[in-house]
Amino acid sequence: MQILGNNVDRLVTVEIRPRNFPHRGFISKLYDEARERLGGTPLTLLAAENIQKNVKDNDNVIIVTGVGYLPFFAHGETDGPLGAACLARAVSLGLGAKPIFVVGDHDLEPVKWTAKAAGINIEEYDIVKQTRHTGGIIPFPYEDEQGEQIAKEIIDKYAPKALFSVETLGPNRKGVIHSAMGLSMTSGLPKLHHLFVEARKRGILTIGCIDCGNEIGGGAIEGEVRKVARYGDACRCPCKSGIACAIETDVTITATTSNWGAYGIAAMLAVLVKNPEVFHDADTERRMLEACIMAGGVDGISLRPIPVVDSISCEAGQGLVTLLHMIIENGLKGEEYNREI
Repeated sequence: MQILGNNVDRLVTVEIRPRNFPHRGFISKLYDEARERLGGTPLTLLAAENIQKNVKDNDNVIIVTGVGYLPFFAHGETDGPLGAACLARAVSLGLGAKPIFVVGDHDLEPVKWTAKAAGINIEEYDIVKQTRHTGGIIPFPYEDEQGEQIAKEIIDKYAPKALFSVETLGPNRKGVIHSAMGLSMTSGLPKLHHLFVEARKRGILTIGCIDCGNEIGGGAIEGEVRKVARYGDACRCPCKSGIACAIETDVTITATTSNWGAYGIAAMLAVLVKNPEVFHDADTERRMLEACIMAGGVDGISLRPIPVVDSISCEAGQGLVTLLHMIIENGLKGEEYNREI
């Protein structure tokens, strides 16, 4: 299992984004730091094992994502909703869990339609409780104090067994939320980090998928983000305290894109439950990306509604999904495939 986890981790951390965003070697440094802090186990395997241990049939899980921010990301970007939908599909098909998306108003439509493209219905919670392969979606406030109270109420009501964040921007040590380019986005984003602060107080499993270190989960490796990330320690906004997010999660997955971190987790969960269908296929990858774009999502670098995630083409994303499926399927083959020829 360690070998499979290592191979999945290697795939989802391949340097493929533009050379100056943020710069070469960045992802591997964050990955090495996160893995060392968590005891050396492959990160995707560690996350999947913790999910399998904590989440059972009919349990609720909360999934947050979205960078919907006016005027540049009016309905969010393509990195985030796909990974969130992938995880929703994985816990639903693999464990029988009920995924509940919690997002800001600007991200509601892309997340809803991306989930549907992944094969997860989105309905009111009364229906979610009675049906399989169905999730809910809840809007979250933008005001800080209100967000803290609503976070407690959501966790009280849904009693989640795990919380996942995929490309959800979180505050630095001064409470300022930044873009990867060092600019403050605090006023225009929902304060979803309060869910994770509250969950950790209650001992609920938290997992964050990140790529630049300004996302929820980056707090686990905040020092390394400050050392290696562009604007990590000194941002371009008046706070001058860097983009490094201060919010920790129990497991932090660092990957080329946050989507890919989620894909790695889902792939390893498929191995653990011995069901390749738990992880989506290349055709579903295309459908999810198209659905996200048609609902308003844009490529996070060009800001265009094109089938691209952080300058990575749909075809490249499909190739990654295909390779991960090959790892899953060959990893589950029996001893008869190991005989000498």
